[in-house]
Amino acid sequence: MSNTATDDLLDATEDWFVHNGIPHFIDDFTASEDVWTRAVGFLTAVFFAEMFLTFGNELTGWYQAAAFLGGVAVVVTAVVALNRYRGRSNFARPDDIGAGELALFVFIPPVLALIGGHRTMSEFIGVVALNIAILVVVYLVVSWGLFAMIRWGLSAMWAHLTQVLQLLGRILPLMLLFSAFLFLNAEIWQVVNDFPLSLFAVVIGSLAVIGLIFLVGAMQGAIHELRWFDDWAEVCSELEGTPLEGCDTSVFPGSPKHVPLGRAARTNLTLRLVVGLAAQALLVTLLIFGFYVLFGLLTVREDTMLQWTTLEGANDVTLASFSLFGNAVILTSLHLVAAGFVAAFSGLQFAVSLVTDDDYKEDFVQESNAEVREALAVRATYLNLARST
Repeated sequence: MSNTATDDLLDATEDWFVHNGIPHFIDDFTASEDVWTRAVGFLTAVFFAEMFLTFGNELTGWYQAAAFLGGVAVVVTAVVALNRYRGRSNFARPDDIGAGELALFVFIPPVLALIGGHRTMSEFIGVVALNIAILVVVYLVVSWGLFAMIRWGLSAMWAHLTQVLQLLGRILPLMLLFSAFLFLNAEIWQVVNDFPLSLFAVVIGSLAVIGLIFLVGAMQGAIHELRWFDDWAEVCSELEGTPLEGCDTSVFPGSPKHVPLGRAARTNLTLRLVVGLAAQALLVTLLIFGFYVLFGLLTVREDTMLQWTTLEGANDVTLASFSLFGNAVILTSLHLVAAGFVAAFSGLQFAVSLVTDDDYKEDFVQESNAEVREALAVRATYLNLARST
């Protein structure tokens, strides 16, 4: 295979890594070449939007246009000077973006506004801080492939919807045995009546964090097992449907054994696994939440709720009211909070079961493990192909 063909194959594989939410699988991953260059379109749009808004309403008509064009001229001059300094042609799109280019993004719009008298020093510092915050967010999103992870997680959620519904049919009787008694209990309704929304959010968030920590720990052990390949033929069997499908792995020396993963690559892969499993746990949580909201509408009527709480009337907490078969039914904020409590604990139980119960593993985790196994095979082949050039 020629060097050009190999380079094209490596580029396609790196794009595959990015598309699948594991950009840190790219060899010699750097922010200047693999993060900022992928975000250059977005950053350019933000930059010119700030340039356009720089001049505010103080100038109008042709004066504002002239000021804007003057600002553009300053930007173009700065870009050309930087490109010439970096050894590129005047208007070349950079193949790597370093501190100089990022400094232009951060400082030029607020500097122009300050020079033009349309910003105070405090506003100047605020815009600089905003631009730095934008860069931090862009780095986190692009560097860790968060959009790709979320897309993959939503796809996994949709793909497993039927399985989750079947699973709920199996676990619902057991779940009702433990949680229905809690839901239909006067004490829990008194608790939710006195529970501030901020503390409720803290509790739900804490349960979510506990579930995520458990999944991260479990996935670390799973990745250690999935990284092992006995021979290159086993690696080759996992490459179907990837850019490296059909690659001749027999020419690679030795045995693949454990696929090399640095700390960032391992973290990236762990996040991808956790996002997929967390999406499934979220789906179960939402379904159980919906079930208990409906269940509460039918079972916890207004008179019952008033007896269980210190409320003198339900008007202040009522969100909706309607008639069902001639009976008055109300939906209150207490219904939502009580259902949220039960659903959050049920979701945590499901997250734990995903990595501890063999039946759950077979239904939900095996497919994720197969995709990880594929990614690791691509990584092993990619690294050996890169080192052979």
